[in-house]
Parts: sequence; structure tokens; C-alpha cells
Amino acid sequence: MIVLFCHQFSFAQTEINLDGRDSYIEKAMTQFDRGNWDEGKKTVDLGLKRYPFDSDLKMLSGKYHHHKGQNEKARYDLVKALQINPDNVDAKQILVNVELETERYSSAICYVNELLEVNPYWRGLWRKKIELYKLQGNFVEANRLQERISQIYPDDKKLKEDYIYAMELDAAAKRKEGDIDGAIEISKKLLKENPEKVENYILMANDYLKAGDLNTALSYLDRGLNSFPENSELINKKAGVLAQQKKYDELLPFLQKKGYAQQYSYYLMEAARYSKNQQTHILYGKIFEENPGNEEAFDNIYNYTVAVQQYDEALRLIKVQRRVNGDSKELYLKELAVYEMMGNDSKSIALTKRLFERYPNDYDVQNAYVKVIFEEAKYKMSEKRYAEAIDDWYKVIQYGDEDYVYVARNSIFNAHVELGEYLDALNVLNELIANDKDNKDFYLKRADLYYRQKNFNMALSAYENILDQTEGNQRNRFLSGYGNLSTLIIKDLVEVFRYDQALQYAERWLEQDPKNELALRYAINLSYQTNSLEKAYLYAESGNRAHPNSTFFIVKMAEITAENPENYEEVYNLLLEKVSADPYNQDLINAYAQITEDYSHQLIRGERSPDAIENLDNALRYAPNNNTLKYTKGIAYEKIKNYDSAYYYQSFYVPSPQEEKQFNHYLYYLYYKSLDNEIGLHHLRSRPGDIDVINPISAISYSHIDNNNTYSGRINYAGRPPGKGYQIQAAWMREWNYKTTTLIDAAWANQFFPTISINASIFRDITKLKEVNLELGIGYRILDTVSSNANLGNRNMFNFVVGATKVIDDFRINARLNNFILDGRYLYNLTVNGRYTLWSPKHYVTAMAGVGSSPDVELLDYQVYDGFSALNTMVGAGFTYMFAKNVSFGVLGTWYNYRNNDGIYRNHHNIFLNLNVAF
Repeated sequence: MIVLFCHQFSFAQTEINLDGRDSYIEKAMTQFDRGNWDEGKKTVDLGLKRYPFDSDLKMLSGKYHHHKGQNEKARYDLVKALQINPDNVDAKQILVNVELETERYSSAICYVNELLEVNPYWRGLWRKKIELYKLQGNFVEANRLQERISQIYPDDKKLKEDYIYAMELDAAAKRKEGDIDGAIEISKKLLKENPEKVENYILMANDYLKAGDLNTALSYLDRGLNSFPENSELINKKAGVLAQQKKYDELLPFLQKKGYAQQYSYYLMEAARYSKNQQTHILYGKIFEENPGNEEAFDNIYNYTVAVQQYDEALRLIKVQRRVNGDSKELYLKELAVYEMMGNDSKSIALTKRLFERYPNDYDVQNAYVKVIFEEAKYKMSEKRYAEAIDDWYKVIQYGDEDYVYVARNSIFNAHVELGEYLDALNVLNELIANDKDNKDFYLKRADLYYRQKNFNMALSAYENILDQTEGNQRNRFLSGYGNLSTLIIKDLVEVFRYDQALQYAERWLEQDPKNELALRYAINLSYQTNSLEKAYLYAESGNRAHPNSTFFIVKMAEITAENPENYEEVYNLLLEKVSADPYNQDLINAYAQITEDYSHQLIRGERSPDAIENLDNALRYAPNNNTLKYTKGIAYEKIKNYDSAYYYQSFYVPSPQEEKQFNHYLYYLYYKSLDNEIGLHHLRSRPGDIDVINPISAISYSHIDNNNTYSGRINYAGRPPGKGYQIQAAWMREWNYKTTTLIDAAWANQFFPTISINASIFRDITKLKEVNLELGIGYRILDTVSSNANLGNRNMFNFVVGATKVIDDFRINARLNNFILDGRYLYNLTVNGRYTLWSPKHYVTAMAGVGSSPDVELLDYQVYDGFSALNTMVGAGFTYMFAKNVSFGVLGTWYNYRNNDGIYRNHHNIFLNLNVAF
């Protein structure tokens, strides 16, 4: 897995240098298509750096954020893409989905409309627009559009099926609402669109039957029988309508033709009875016409008209009877019955209320009135008109029986809850509990009410009363509800950062259900939040005992133990054992990766980087894509100066925008250090303060690193009035271990430099001195007195150097004391150098100061002035900067003040320039 990832990284590093916006777009689209979304986003970002106002690149950035579910970022990028190019179709398509997912349906419809302007025959967009209208709740527009596109694409079976299905749902809704006329209009369209479906004829007939239009219903049944002559449902439906109309002369031949013998026999008997009664009906009808006040004749003819469903005639008879004999309760009840049989709800409701006003104490009238008010209250509840519904429910309680009262009280409770009137709801609930103390559902509702009022203590107490009264499986069921309520309470408290209270409720939950896994998880996490680590560990132990197969508690025990860095090794070994036994458990892997990271940093600080690398390799086998582990491995490699590996692994780190610049500079440094060869160009411009003369020195150097050895060569050149001077220098630096390094160099020169120069130093990290690096060195020089003004009897110079370096965060302080023996005299020079690191050890600013009876040793090597046995002081400042990953540049300026042999104080100014290229 690691080798494969290396190859992928190499590809990403080598193919980022693209030319032209199309290359970025094509590559990003290919990466998205292959599922490499993060790599594709890097390509898009690179493209946007070069082409920040490219609409397609902005669109691809929005596409990435939409795929990741980051809809706000996606909308921002996509809108920017459209501002750059309003005709970017892809951006509009993605925006439709973004607005759909964020429920901004109106905005989504606008983008769909813009896309349809470009391609009006895009069927998928039409379907999307219909879906948006439905989600918006605009079913009228959705249905209209469904019909329109079905007409535009008459051959599209899918569109037609959707259109028909939508109409069927609409028709069913109309019937449920009692809108028969609306249902009929839709049924006509359904029949027109799909005449091959027998159910359409039956539904059409049923709609007309409900409307009281029996003849039209019969005509549609006949049309259905023309297409489906043997359909039993159509035959039986037509038979029923003909029988309802008493058209036995048509019904009997029809049944005989269809071979329905049993029905034929039944309706033959009904026809005989009807024929017999018809004569009575005629006679009573004549009596009633002559004497409208005859109650016997009225009752007979009224019953007949109702039986044959001649409801309009029945109402006329009632009106005549009322005009002759006056109003009566019986006539009102008969009129009410007719309206109910007709299905005329508005008339029946109004008449019921009028009856109740006249006969409020009549039992039957009260029952009818309660039924009407009951239905009205239910309808108002469905319309969310809760305050109006409450008034109706109280009327039901006043006049209804026990069953009605029970429903009404529960409904009043629900209405108060919906209105947020929790105190009123609690009063109603208390009445319900008083009447039915054994109903545990009421106690559950009381708990819910207290929760809504944020009275968490009373809410749980109400639930605990139920738990105290139950046992066995029933208690377990209620315990589940208790857990759900506790969860809601804890979440509410956590949202407002009241962790102490949340922990108390988690502990209260555990008192009722000690082994509940979720309660134990809450108790652990909340104990952790409140810095109660001992308590958190105890709950984790309890959870592990109760749920030994759950890795969560093992992980938590490990995390809590790891709060003390002294336990890192113990926790690391424990989790390594666990993850080895269960190598695909992601929770275990995550915890193991975290402790490996922490433990590795501890090992690195303790100069045990090889051990850290071994541990990190173990962890990466289980978490091969964990970039944090790879980055930590890079730090370990850097500590042991394996810079090529350090560069590779640290490059996996994904910096934030604020630290990206610093991180990239540091990668430059690691890359620089990973290279084995370096060429340096050096130049010194030296000028006495009181003489307009410049003594330049130029040099070229080369260094090669071979394992722990660094071999260097350098040629210095100086041109002065006496002629040209050369110095050839060689150096060998050896790193014996991570604490000890030696440096030996030797040089020869013809003039202007020491004729012979030999130096040797040893550097050692001293841990007991809080990681101070000490330097001890010796040197020997034969000074050139021929080309200089030095008045020396002996040209041999010996020196002994003592130095110390300390690094404190980004500051590095170095002090060196050089001791010289020259011409029988003891000379010294003390120099202090301070360096502040900006982004990496190759990016820094420096300042220095020195004092002594001799110039600094570096100026002695260059012999730019001869201020011996006099007070020398020096100050300087400079910087070094890497402007490419293998090129660094440095500038250093120094100012020396010294007393010459004539006793005059003079100034000397130097500027050091260097350019280094590694490869």
C-alpha cells in the first residue's frame, strides 16, 4: 500500500505544470470522473491561480464542493461562474441540484427555466421542474405542467405514465375532500388518456353516482361495456344503477343476456314487489294531492320517494307538509335524513345546528349536533386552526357521551400542545389522569410536556413513576422511552455548553439502566468535558464489562490513560495488540493512529527517531491514508537528517491557507537538504572607513555529501595592487552520530591569504546542559606579511576556539571565543551571533557583535586589515532567503572599529554576499 501511494504522489508532483486553461479543465474532469475528487480539486485550484476569472474552472470548483456536500461553498463558486459567463450550462445544472438539496425551490425553478430557454426540449428538465413544483407545494402548477409536457411529447410513455399517475392521485384527493365536480373533471381526462383501463369507466360512473346523476353514470358504464362486454364489475354496477332507478324492464333482459341467473331471479322478485307497491304509491299520491295535511298519505308517499332515491321530490313533500301543518321536529328530522342521503353536507350541518337551537334538550338532536361539531373540530385540527377547534371540543364535552368526551379531552390536550400552551395542556392532562389513573400513556404525555417546558427534572420524574410501577418486558419498553427522553435532555444541555448538568442527567439515566451503552458513552464524554478523568475512566471500565465486544470503551480507556504522557508506551502496546486482533475496526484504527502520533513525537524529542519510525510504519499498515502519521514520520526522518525521506513524508501534510506559505518554504528547505551536491558563489566587498579603496574577494565552492561525510572544496580569489592572490581550501566534515560531528579543513595560498591554514573542530550536543552544542577547536596559520602591512616578527599563528550554540524555539544563539598566539602575544576575539528563523533554517535574519584584541578569525583568513593587539569591536546584521527549492541567497554586513599601530581608531566595513545552488 505504501509503494502504491508513493507512485500516486509522484504523479501528482510531476504533472502539475500544465499549459493553458483547457489542460486544467480536462485533467480535473478526468480526475472527477475517476473518483479522484481531492486530486481534481488541487488541479482546479492550480488552474484558478493562473486563470482566476475562468468560468469553467469556477464551475468545477463548485462541482467539487457539491459532491462533498458543501452546498454554501458550491453555490458561491457556481454563482461566480455564472457572473463570468451567464451561459455556463453546467454551472446552472449543478445549481439546480444545490438549490434542490437546500430546499430553495423557487431559485431552483429559475435556473431550470434558464436552461429550458437554451434547450426547450430537454425532457429531464421538465420532469425536474414538475418535481420542484411538488416539493414547493404548488400541485396546481405541477399538474398543469404535467399535462402540458404530456401533450408536447405524446409518444413518451414515461411522461404519459407520470401524467396519468398524477391525475389519479389528484382525483383521489378530490374525492377525499368531497369535491365530486373536481373529481369528475379529472376522471374525464383520465378516461380520455387511457380508455383501455376498465377502472376508469367504473370510477367515472361512481363519481356521477355520488353527484346524484344516475343517467350519466349509466352512460359511462355502457361505454365501458362496449370495450369490455364481459367485465363482471361493469355488469354488476350497471345492474345496481338500473335497480336503483327501478328500471326493471331494462335490467331483467340485460341480466338474462349476460347469463347472470342468480341476479336475474333476485331482481325478478324485486320487480314483482315494486309492481305491487306501485299501485299503493299512486293511490296515496292522489290522496296527498287532494289533502296535503293527511299525515298517513304523507308518510306513505315520503317513504316511497326516499326508497326510490327521489330526494328532490321528498324535499318538496316536506315543504308542502310544513306549509299545511307547520314546523315540527319530525319534519326537520326527515329533512335532515334526506340531505344526509343526498350527501349534501353543508345543508345537513346547517339544519342540524338549527335543530339544536330549537330543541337543545332533545336526545336525538343532541347526538346529531355532537356528531356535526365533532367532525368540524377534527377538520379544524387538520387545518391547524387549534384555537377554534378547542371551542368545538368543549361543546362536544358538554353534550357528548363518554366516548366523545374522552376523544375531545385528548384533542384539547393536543391542541394546547400544538399552540405551545403547555400549562393549559398540563391542566387538561391532569383531568385525564384523574379519570384514568392506570393509563400510562398519560404519564408519558406528562413527561413530554415537562420536557417541552424545559423542566427536565420533572420530565424524568414523570417517567420514573412509570418505571417504578412496571417490571419485566413492559419495564424494558418504557426504559427505552426513558432513554430517548434522556438523550434529548442531554443534547439540549450540551448545545448550550451546560456539561455539568448534562453529566448529572447521564448519571441519573444510568441509575435506571446501568448497562445502557448510549448512557455510558454520554457519561464518559461528559466526564471528559468536565475534566473528571477518573470518573470517565470508571464509566469506560463499566462499559467494557457490560459490553465486552464494543471497542468504544476500550478506545476511551486508552485515550484517558494517554492523557498522561508517561503512559504513552503502555497505551501504544495495548492498542497495537487490539488492532492486530481486529485489523478492520475503524474506531480502533483511529485510536491506534492517534496514540502512535503522540508516542512518536515523544520518542522524537527523546532522540529515539528510529523507534518512532518503526511504530509509525506499524500504524500506516492499518491506516495507509493517514497523512498526519506520514507527516510525523517525516519529522522523525528530519531528526536523523534523512532529508529526502523527510521531504517526501512531510509533503503529505495539508496546510491551512494561513500556514501554506511557511509550510512550502519549509519543504523547500527539506528538499535543499536532501540534495547531495552544492555549488556556492561568494563575494566580499571590504572597505576601510577613511580610504576610498575597495578590497574585493570572490570565491567558488563545491560540496558533496556521502552518507555521514561532507567533502568541500573552495577557491578564493583576490586582486589587489601587488597582483592576484589565490587560496585553495579543502574540508571534511564527519557526523559520527546524532550528537557528535567533526570538521577538518586545510588551505594553501600564494598571497593575500594565510600561506598555510589548518583547522580542526569537534561539535558535541550536551543533553545535561539542556541541549547545548559545544565546540572545541584548534588551528594553525602562517600569515602572509609580504603583501600586507602587518609588522610581525613571527608569521606563525596558533588558535584555540571554544564555542556554544543554543536553540530556543525560533531563536539560535552562538558564542565563540577564539584564543590566538601570535608573535609571542596572546590575542582573543569573542563573537556572539543571534539568528531568528522565519520559515525554515534557510530563511532567517541575523545580528552579531564582537569584541577582542584581534579581528574575527574569518577576516584573518582574508587578511583585509591588520588590527592586532588593539581593541577591536564589531557589529553586523544580515539575512538568508531561499527563493527556490534549491537556491538560497545571503547578505551580511559588518562594521569593525579598531585602533591601528599608530594609535588611531579606524573603521572597516564589509559586505558578504553568497549564492548557493544545490543539486
